[in-house]
Amino acid sequence: MKLLAALLVLLSLCSAACASGTDEDLAAIKAHDKAAMASTAKQNAKDADRKRQEVAFKKKQDAQTANAVRPQLGRAAEGKSDEEVVRLYEAKVKQDDKTKPNEAAIRAKSDSQTRKVAGKSMQDMQDMSDADLDKAEAALMKQYGGRK
Repeated sequence: MKLLAALLVLLSLCSAACASGTDEDLAAIKAHDKAAMASTAKQNAKDADRKRQEVAFKKKQDAQTANAVRPQLGRAAEGKSDEEVVRLYEAKVKQDDKTKPNEAAIRAKSDSQTRKVAGKSMQDMQDMSDADLDKAEAALMKQYGGRK
């Protein structure tokens, strides 16, 4: 019986010691959680500020772009917001790009015409020496009746 009483006393002392250690651990955990929450809040505030600055910069940039392209759009831009003017201008540029002749096709056509007349491509002529160019020029003048 004495052994059981001694064991109960020891057990109660150990549980009290463990309980005080747990309180310290809980305090450390709470402090760590508080620091983590503060860090997260600080990062969220930085992110929100960065996004706000990006939106302000984009708005300013759109206003400058809109003011620059309004004269090109004429009446279509009257009474429109800056965003709408920018969208109209981008659509106009896309349309202009579609109607613009294909540069590669023009170059190929020009090169074939040069081959028909001179017998050589523009690249071949650019690679020629000055003496060869003079000979080719003399031959073309003779063929087409020019003076040299």
